[in-house]
This record gives sequence, structure tokens and C-alpha cells, in this order.
Amino acid sequence: MTARLLWAVAAAVAASVPLVTANTYYLYLGMTVGIMVVITSGFNVLAGLSGQVSLGHAGLYAIGAYAAAILATRWHLALAAALPLSIALTAAIGALLALAALRVSGPYLAMVTIAFGIIVEHALIEWVGLTGGPGGIFNIPKPTLAGVALPLPRYYFVVAAAAALALWMTRNLMSSAWGRAFIAVKGSEIAAESLGLGTYGLRTAAFTISAAFAGAGGCLFSFLNGYVSPDSFTLQTSILFLLIVLFGGLGILAGPLVGALVLVLLPELLREFLDYRLIFYGGLLLGSIYFLPRGAVGAVQDLWRHPPRAAAAPSAGVPSAWAPAGAPAGFASRPAPGPGRPLLVVEDLWVAFGGIQAVADVDLTVAAGTVHSLIGPNGAGKTTLVNLVTGFSRPDRGRITFDGVSIIGLAPAVIARRGLARTFQTPQLFEELTVLENVMVGVAGHRLGSFAAALTGRGRAEAAALHREATALLQTAGLGDWADVPAGALPFGLRRRLEIGRALGAGATMLLLDEPAAGLVPTEIAELDALLGRLREAGLTILLIEHHIELVMAVSDRVTVLDEGRVIAEGRPEVVQRDPAVVEAYLGSA
Repeated sequence: MTARLLWAVAAAVAASVPLVTANTYYLYLGMTVGIMVVITSGFNVLAGLSGQVSLGHAGLYAIGAYAAAILATRWHLALAAALPLSIALTAAIGALLALAALRVSGPYLAMVTIAFGIIVEHALIEWVGLTGGPGGIFNIPKPTLAGVALPLPRYYFVVAAAAALALWMTRNLMSSAWGRAFIAVKGSEIAAESLGLGTYGLRTAAFTISAAFAGAGGCLFSFLNGYVSPDSFTLQTSILFLLIVLFGGLGILAGPLVGALVLVLLPELLREFLDYRLIFYGGLLLGSIYFLPRGAVGAVQDLWRHPPRAAAAPSAGVPSAWAPAGAPAGFASRPAPGPGRPLLVVEDLWVAFGGIQAVADVDLTVAAGTVHSLIGPNGAGKTTLVNLVTGFSRPDRGRITFDGVSIIGLAPAVIARRGLARTFQTPQLFEELTVLENVMVGVAGHRLGSFAAALTGRGRAEAAALHREATALLQTAGLGDWADVPAGALPFGLRRRLEIGRALGAGATMLLLDEPAAGLVPTEIAELDALLGRLREAGLTILLIEHHIELVMAVSDRVTVLDEGRVIAEGRPEVVQRDPAVVEAYLGSA
């Protein structure tokens, strides 16, 4: 309620500006803030949600601005026609840039986008026939809407409405399956891929929508100024976009609004120090990162919020609902293979890393509906084998089939969509999301729905169904009391349980668990034992990598033992336990 009240007050203040002043300077500043909000709302999706930093968005801003200027001066199009065309052009160029630039990440992505911005800036100067060269394009007609002229006070409301629309669309996106998927990719790429999410496609989508917002801002800027020139689209402009989002708060809805207000209005108050603007921006950037890691809005939220309520401890033991009726919809709806028939078949698998033979001549068959354990000393090649099976590594030779289909060479996300899910030796959670939202990412998987529906807030029925499925799964997993707790605050044992629940939500028919008992106390191991048994009764196939021999012997139907990358024993648990080669591998020989 407090947040809604603050937004209502902000809207009222913004709407009242033309009513209380006719000063064109103040109106121009207000519209500049609005245009910055439009651009940086999209930038917030890119940097705040998906974690990608671009320093070339001034180039996209320029494309939108020049497109609108050319459409208005040469084709005589009004604002209503020029705006969607400018957005479409900028989004298309942004998508092409993303397809190339997002092959890299981190500082390399920043360098690629800087190069793009520099290329655009120089093209604006050199392509005189199209852009007017260094002098730019003048005499852009005054904006009109439905044939009605829009003087500055009226155009102010158009820009304010565009800023409000940008914030509204961003809010819808943040609360959608797309928004959670963006955050998941930022939090852990490998975990996102293990749930069937295509990280490259998601990052491309985030970059494209941010480009579209930049194009919209550029079009609004052209009609506001009446002219465009290359001086408005330099690297300094890209840095300003980044600084607005960092200062306001990365990934926070109000961040672009607060950042734009401060960084547009403050320089106007310090005009006598205009020559030191870059020093000011740099100092503010460093200060924001050091003293306000969550931005100004995040700092206020941290002060305003009451201390978080401690979550009630979940009930002891594992609920008895781990059965088909209690399983998540995605898991229940995927037809289980016939019990006992080969589900995962590995033949003659080899891989070496720098001359070290990690996996050599490995054959492994996992029957449907069973718990098959993979054990061996440290460095035996167990995790390497799982990485090969799930597509995170490529074998040098060999065959891997899942449910009768070869999966060699498939991307991890594609393998996950076929029903082969995994957990990790070190739990890979999406720590910015709550426990419930983590499971919602798993339940949705790659089925994110329409991006347009996410932006406009449609698909509420699907979102409600997704929420119900994830909530039911949390209750089934004994994590219902932790639903609203950030995943990063979960105790270690529950982090592993959340990983399992999230993978089940993705509709897995086979689950590969990489040392799920590591670091657990005896009571938690007993709960894991019961959980694995109930999952097997529900028809799930499990490949278990584990050092806890008592757990392995208790839950396994068959056990395969690796040592130095080779299979040294396989069979029933009680037989493998007495095998001399296994005893020697674990204990050594006299």
C-alpha cells in the first residue's frame, strides 16, 4: 500500500508540472527526465534483470532519434507514425547487435558495445547525405497527434505518459515468467540451462527490448528538440544511462525514475561546473557502487523495511505426498517410461582434458524407475560423467542415448527439455529470487509464454496456475514455510532440497543428483533417504552420485563404481560393497 501511495504521489506531481508553470525551461527539464526514464527503464531490464552491461546504448538512442527526424522531415510523418517505426528499426538493429555481441559477456560485451556506439557516432558525422553530417538534421516539425498540434505543455503529457508506460511495462515484465528467467540467467547460467532455459536467447530478448526503449526515447527527443546532431549521442551519453540505473538501483522498478531525476536536474544546478561534468559523473559512479550497492532506492528500501521475519522451521521429516498425485503438474504430465527398461544408456564413453583421461571406456545403463548410484573416490570422474550426460561437456568419443534418442552434441537446455534434469555438487540457486520464485522458474521452464503478454500484464490466469503449481510443490517438498525467503538465505540442507524440487518442477523423468547428502546432518540425510524412496515410487528415475555409502546402500537398486575414470564394478549394492576392487579403490591394499 505504501508503494502504491508513493507511485500515486509521483504521478500527481509529474502531472501537475504544466499546470503550475508555463516556463519552457522547466518543462524541457521535465520532459528530459521523462525521456531518460523511458530509455533507462529498458536499460534496467538489460543490466538489472539479465545482468548485461552495454556502453553503446547511445548508438541505439541515436538510431531512434535520427529515424524519427528523417521520417518527419523527408517523409512528413507525424509522431504517431514515426514512433512505432523508430522503435521497430532500433529493436531490429539491437537484435542484430545482440546476436553478435552476446557471444561474449562481462568486460568484452562492454567493449563490443562501446565499439558499436563509436561506429554509429562516426556514421552520423560522415554520412552527410542521410544524417546531415556534423550539423545534424534541423527543422523537425512540431509534434502533432491526430492532427492536433502539441505545444510544449501538451507534449509534456505525451512524454510523461510514455515514461509511465515504460515503467508499467517494466513492472509487468519483472513479475512475469520472462522476468524471473532473466534473473535466473543472471544468477546462474548453468542452473538456468539445466532447467531448459536458453540463456543466449533470453539475453538477446533483454537486449532487444532495451534497444526498443532506447529507440522510443530517441524519437521523443527528436520531436522535443526540433533538431538532432551527433553531439547528443556520445560515449558520455551511454555512461549517463548506466549511471542513472546504478544510482537509482539496478533491477528496482523506481531506480530509473530516481536516477533520472537526480542526474538530469543536479547538473542543471551545477552549470557553473559544466567543464567538470565527467569528473562529477565518475565520482558519483564510484560513490554509488561503494556506498549504495543497491542504489538510492535500494538503500531507502533497506532502511524502511522492518527486520525480516524469521521463517518458521519446516516440519520435521519428509511429507508423505511424494507420489504422483502430489507431484508437480510438469512432472505428473510427462509420461514415465516403462519400469525396468533402459532409459539412459552410455557406451564406450571417453574424454580427456589436457592429457588426463577423465573418463575412459565407460559403459552405463540406468533402468527406468530405479535409483542407480555412481560412486568412487575423489577424482574418479563421476561429476565429469554427469557433465557429459547433461551436455555441459562434450565427449571425445562414445554414445549417449536417453529414452532411445541420441543426445550427444545437444545443448544442456535441449537435454533438460527432454526430461533429463540435474542438481550440482555446489547448490546453484537463483539467490535474488525467493524460494517460491526459484520453483516457479523450474515449473515454467522454457515455456515462458508471449513476450508481448508479459510486457502488457496479460496471461494472469497462466501466472496464477504457475503460482499454484509451485506452491503445491513447495508444500510437498516441506519448504512451504520458506516460500517468501530469498533463496540465498536458505540453510544449506534446504538449499539442496530446493534444487531437487526445482528440477522436479521442470517435469524431469530422470534426475541426476550430484552429492545431495554432502554437508547434511544425519536427520537431513534420513529425510533425503525417504525423499528418494518416494520419488522412485512415483516413477522417477534417479542417477545418484554420492560419497555417503550408507545412503547409497540403503536407496540404490544398482551401483556403478568408477576409479580413475573407468568402471571397476557394477551390480546390486550388497554385491558391489564386497567387491575386492571396490574395497581396494576406497581403502587401498596392504
